[in-house]
Amino acid sequence: TGVLHNVGNVLNSVNVSTSLVAGKVRESRVDNLVALIHMLEQHNGNLPEFLAKDPKGQRVLPYLGKLGGHLQSERDGLLKELELLSSHVGHIKQIVATQQNYAKVSGLVENISLSEVVEDALGILEAGLVRHEIRLEREFEILPTIAADKHQILQILLNLLRNAKQAIKQADGNRGKVIRVSIRRRGKSRVSLAVEDTGVGLPPENLTRIFGHGFTTKADGHGFGLHSCALAASQMGGSLRAESEGLGRGATFILELPLKTGEEIEEKSLT
Repeated sequence: TGVLHNVGNVLNSVNVSTSLVAGKVRESRVDNLVALIHMLEQHNGNLPEFLAKDPKGQRVLPYLGKLGGHLQSERDGLLKELELLSSHVGHIKQIVATQQNYAKVSGLVENISLSEVVEDALGILEAGLVRHEIRLEREFEILPTIAADKHQILQILLNLLRNAKQAIKQADGNRGKVIRVSIRRRGKSRVSLAVEDTGVGLPPENLTRIFGHGFTTKADGHGFGLHSCALAASQMGGSLRAESEGLGRGATFILELPLKTGEEIEEKSLT
């Protein structure tokens, strides 16, 4: 489901690019050039006189100059759009490869870099964020690797980022379109990963209810996403909470995790 959702976002951009390319090809003036060649062929026997004295012939060279410039511009536009299309296809391959990589280690605890997991999540959702003109901001503290299930963290992040994008789409846009992702150390034993948006915000009564099973603020939502994220955070010894100054003021979702290394976990299991 995750792969289909993420690839689907990029396919929207692929569809836009292919439609633009098809439209440019349909509107191409190559047919005008072919018609001009036929006209010149009809005057093959007296071509110099036709070009010099006939009213139609006198317009040929100026027209060829304009047509040449137009075809050059048309070619440049097509090449630019095809480069975008190639980039979108490469992005789809990256999404599939990233998901495959995470699927291989699902349920395993290993030393991971939180910033690398965040970049993987942002890469997967990049096409949708760009399409909606959402600016990304990063505030990453330099931290040691932590022992955790990176598949679980990736799924939580993808859920939080999608929700942030949806909240921004529903907002009036007066506060801009920004998602800020931050990684910070909390004391000696905890680390926080926060996703802050400039979206519609949350009323105080929903700050805890939003994690309840079946509770949703979306017309087409099912209320499982944040509930499962909170459960996953708890299973990793962490927590997930929401903060908001109210409706129209954006929201921040904060995932806190233990700052443990693989060596510390191994030592505890031996004692």
